[in-house]
Amino acid sequence: MTIWDDIYKNFQKGGEAWATLSEDIDPRFKDFIAKNKFKEKVVLDIGCGTGKYLKFLQVVGFKTFGVDSSETAVQMTKNLLGDESSIVCADMFNYEILENKFDLIVSLAPIHHGTKAQVKNVIERIYRSLIDGGMIFVTVPDLESSKKWGTFKDHKEIGSGTYSPLSGPEQGLPHSFYVKKEVEELFSEFFNVNLDLDERGRWFVTASKRVAGVVV
Repeated sequence: MTIWDDIYKNFQKGGEAWATLSEDIDPRFKDFIAKNKFKEKVVLDIGCGTGKYLKFLQVVGFKTFGVDSSETAVQMTKNLLGDESSIVCADMFNYEILENKFDLIVSLAPIHHGTKAQVKNVIERIYRSLIDGGMIFVTVPDLESSKKWGTFKDHKEIGSGTYSPLSGPEQGLPHSFYVKKEVEELFSEFFNVNLDLDERGRWFVTASKRVAGVVV
C-alpha cells in the first residue's frame, strides 16, 4: 500500500482532504480548455486522484486515460468515469507512457512527489508522449511555498530543493520545489511555455509540443 493509498482510504472515511482533494476544478484549467482546440481529444491525467479532471474532460468529449499509484484512487476514478476509460494503478515515475498518443496531458499537484531527476525524466517522457502540437497543463510548487506548508514544519532536505516530511500523512514522501528559472529549464523542450504563479505558490505550466518540420 502506498502513502497516497492511505490518504485516499482515510479521505473516503471522512478524514482530512489533503492536497487538492477538496478543491473544485481550477478555473485556470476550465479557461485553458475553452480557449484551445484539440485535434484528437485524447487525454492522460498523471496522478488522476479522484478522477474529477478526467470527468470534466470526458463530458466535453475527450477519450480519457489516467494513472495513479493509489489503488483506492484508481477505483474511485473508474467508478466516476465508467468502462470507457483506461485507468491504471502504477508509479508515475516507472509507468511506460505511450509515445505520440495524447494531445493533452495533465498533472495537477502530484508530479513533484519525487526527486528532481525523477521529475525531469517524467517531463521528458511526457513530451515524447504528445502528438505534434499536443499540450500540457501541469503544476509544480515554488520553492518559497515550502516555507509555508504546514506539513513541512518538520522535514529533512534530501537534495537541492527536495524535502521529505518527518511527520504527517506524507511522511517519507519526496517533495521537489522549484524557482522560476528551474521551471523554465524543466520545460525548455516545449514550445509556447506559459508560467503562472498562484497565491498558494504553485506554478501552473501550459505548453505545447513543437510540430515537426515547422520552424519558429
